[in-house]
Amino acid sequence: MSGARSLLIDISPLRESAPFRRIFVARLISLIGIGLLLVSVPVQMYDLTGSSAQVGAATAVTGITTFVGMLVGGSLADRFDRKRLILVGRGGAALSFAGLAVNAFGILPGTPSVAALYALAGIDGLIGALSTSALMAAVPTLIPRDKLVAVGALSALTVRVGSAVSPGIAGFIIAGAGVEWAYVVAACLATTTVLILLGLPSLPPSAPVVGEKLPSAPAGTEATPATTSLVRFILEQRVVAGVMIVGVLAMLGAGVVALLPALVAERFDGDARATGFLYAAVATGAMIAALTSGWLASVRRPGLLLVSALTAAFVVQIFFGLAPVVWLALGLLAVIGFIEAIQEVLRYSIIQHHTPGPLLGRVNGIWMAQEVGGITVGALVAGAFGTIWVASDAIVYYGVVMVVLSLIALVTLRSLVGVRKEPVHADAVN
Repeated sequence: MSGARSLLIDISPLRESAPFRRIFVARLISLIGIGLLLVSVPVQMYDLTGSSAQVGAATAVTGITTFVGMLVGGSLADRFDRKRLILVGRGGAALSFAGLAVNAFGILPGTPSVAALYALAGIDGLIGALSTSALMAAVPTLIPRDKLVAVGALSALTVRVGSAVSPGIAGFIIAGAGVEWAYVVAACLATTTVLILLGLPSLPPSAPVVGEKLPSAPAGTEATPATTSLVRFILEQRVVAGVMIVGVLAMLGAGVVALLPALVAERFDGDARATGFLYAAVATGAMIAALTSGWLASVRRPGLLLVSALTAAFVVQIFFGLAPVVWLALGLLAVIGFIEAIQEVLRYSIIQHHTPGPLLGRVNGIWMAQEVGGITVGALVAGAFGTIWVASDAIVYYGVVMVVLSLIALVTLRSLVGVRKEPVHADAVN
């Protein structure tokens, strides 16, 4: 029985920390609301314009503003009380959802406005990312370091559950009542998260990670978040830099999903059901990994496992490109999703372990922004491969390139590969 417990996801942070419980519940609710937006905006844009190009442009606007919001939010989270930023972000999201509902009902201009749809979707991406950066920075100041792997697994689980549930909810609401009511529901959910998060304690940027002792500042200076050099920290703390490099490679590799529709057309007779199952397989594998992540807390060399998992995922990707039957392709994609979730948990825990409290906002903002950007670039690169070779060959060749890059990372990122389980207190604030 104890062996089974050590395998299953560790939920002790939820039992031991009331503030973390609030954050966990609020984040799950907010992810469902964001999922409603990700479905509703494209549906409404296509209904208004009949243009797939406009749909793509609206999605790109949200992605770009989210990227910017994470960078800006990370910087603000190291300068201002993080609770206030979280509340401003979630409150702003509620207002933007309400604005989308007003526009969809055609209350103000008389008819729904495409320009307003673009603007409000962009504002939501921007301000929602501000609260996400502050939230990510706050969690390690509430939870002991030895529980950060569990926190990473719980975070990965909320993302997977939110992304799995929200599209179905959005489709049900849009089909039954219309896209405007999907926005109303999203606004109500965002308002609920504000009410939940009001109970958080003050979260000052000067708060250290639990168990961390910040070094003293030199005579005549003060080690404040404003004077701490982010560039210097990343250059000197090679473990964090290594995690970010590995994260970029992982996100580039994830862009291979852009080739799935073409692969189905080439190898599986264009069956739309196969396309849906292939997309779902990655999320299913990731959810299984999160639910069985308890063993990750006892890994002695998490950095080595992280880079090894990166390489393994790309090797499996090569076999996926060669899979002749759909059931084998589904199984291989589930394995890839499983490995990717392991990487996600390890990246989170290693970054939080090696980043001092006053830098958590900026470091987490950069980390999340580069992941968002990496997926976008990866999809573009994978798509370029698909213009040269048929989809199956493109997936194989793309996998080979990524395996080579991950092996280079395994050889060159020695600080990351050598990380041990014991926390390393980064001497970053001098």
